[in-house]
Amino acid sequence: MERAIDKFILFGFVAYAFSLYLEGTDILLPLYISVAIAAAELWLIPGWKTNRSEREMKIRKIIVLVLLDAVAATAIFFPWMIGAFPLLVYDLLYSKHWPGLAVSAIAYLNALNRMAAKDVLPVWMFAVVTAGILLALWLCRKTVRILQDEKKIKKLRDDDEEQRQTLSLQNSQLIEAKDAEVITAQLAERNRIAREIHDNVGHTLSRALLQVGALLAIHKEEPVHSELAGVRETLDNAMNSIRASVHDLHDSSIDLAGTVRQMAEPLQESFHVTLEVDASADMPREVKYGLIGILREAISNILRHSRNDTVLISILEHPGFYQMVVHDYLAEEADRKKQPVTGRDSGTPGIGLTNIENRVRAMGGTVSISEESGFRIFVSVPK
Repeated sequence: MERAIDKFILFGFVAYAFSLYLEGTDILLPLYISVAIAAAELWLIPGWKTNRSEREMKIRKIIVLVLLDAVAATAIFFPWMIGAFPLLVYDLLYSKHWPGLAVSAIAYLNALNRMAAKDVLPVWMFAVVTAGILLALWLCRKTVRILQDEKKIKKLRDDDEEQRQTLSLQNSQLIEAKDAEVITAQLAERNRIAREIHDNVGHTLSRALLQVGALLAIHKEEPVHSELAGVRETLDNAMNSIRASVHDLHDSSIDLAGTVRQMAEPLQESFHVTLEVDASADMPREVKYGLIGILREAISNILRHSRNDTVLISILEHPGFYQMVVHDYLAEEADRKKQPVTGRDSGTPGIGLTNIENRVRAMGGTVSISEESGFRIFVSVPK
């Protein structure tokens, strides 16, 4: 926009300079040439490069510079053409086209010499052109500085936005890490409580049950025997309640994502491992233990047999089912063509795969084992 305004101002100087030398319709041709000069360089404004290739923009620039050089060279033979020099010098200076500026300087000095020797050009026209050239130099410098400041402001704005997004991401990661630490601490505390109940209260009740059993064996007479039997029944109920509570606490203390990460650690030395666990904490106990058991078998098979370099472990919860995928494969397509399809040692399926199938059937799910593009186990368990 700044360049368009500058050209509009300079075009006023050009039109006035030509009006001092030409009359009537003779002024139209140089004015058309001046308009072409003003529009030609605007053809290269960066904002107009949409859907333009770099090669096309280079060709455009060459065309514009040739046009400007032609006008500058014409002024050597037709001194009155220096009337277009305010626009011409502005574009050449902005484009940093030094050969064109050199030709313009020669034409300007030639016009000055002919004006002094033969009075070909009016002095007043030459003065207006000179003033227009000086104004063009100042406007070009001002516009370049404005555009540079705009680039700096845009860069600062982009850097600020990038930094803001980075800080936002880091803040989210810190919040997630803090939440994970809180959840881990809660699960660890639940596990500790379950262990304390099992080791202390559970053992105490077991000892009490043994003591009551011994007393029942000694005291056969009534009503002592019946009273002791009632006490043993109460202790049995208490023991069953404690067992159920301990199991519930222990099951809820298992962090599926943390367990998967811990189980995948042996793979880190030989494979590039990608983990994806997205399941709610209220996953049924039998499903959670079943998936962990299947993953243990799959990791054991990978460590023993796989000759690939990448392992994907994914456990996802969908609205109607749970899904687990364990896939070991070669990351590079060229390497996959060199290796056998499975990338595994030869041999018949062992007991590990049979255990996986049995575990899936016990949960009422389905399993698909594929040997295309690596070894892949796909498990689906309905809710």
